[in-house]
Amino acid sequence: MWQRFLQSPDWRFVVMMIPFMTLLQAIGPEHFRYQLDLVEQGQIWRFVSAHFVHVGWMHLLLNGLGLAICVSLSNPGWSLSRWLLCCVIMAIGISLLLSVFNPELSDYAGLSGVLFGLYLLTALSLYSRDRLIAVLVIVVIVGKVIMEQFNFYDFNSGELIGARVIVDAHLYGLLMAIAIALVWSRYTMNHSPNRQSE
Repeated sequence: MWQRFLQSPDWRFVVMMIPFMTLLQAIGPEHFRYQLDLVEQGQIWRFVSAHFVHVGWMHLLLNGLGLAICVSLSNPGWSLSRWLLCCVIMAIGISLLLSVFNPELSDYAGLSGVLFGLYLLTALSLYSRDRLIAVLVIVVIVGKVIMEQFNFYDFNSGELIGARVIVDAHLYGLLMAIAIALVWSRYTMNHSPNRQSE
């Protein structure tokens, strides 16, 4: 059972990512979190690293659990490189959008923005195998972002993690996922066997 579990590229990604985030957390989030003033001073790694450190250990635990649930729901069978590429692209995109549209934001840390994007991308990947689960995941994720943007509900997960939740990061994660999905679909369309034979 464990051998089959570890042979899954999706679960290998989870098994790699959670210890990696734990290591960064142990080193100290202050060295990695998003701070626009420090990025402007040349610490550009923070645009990526901010999404893999957390406000505290509870924050890390919740996002690690969210990542495991994402994989268990969809099992897209992505390669490790595809998982990492999606994460890095979304991390950079979210940070860029925060810097442009939320310049007042003093700092940011956490996987949740990337995680929202991953839920959408993996649900789209799942659609051909299990439309019901895929649609349910998409509805829940998109619905939550809409409710966050318009303050339709008052559940404050910030009390659990000990910090204010930056809901715009969730929105930006979805927007980046949509952009990745559009580029990927265009790429696969242009490189499909039928297209090449025309």
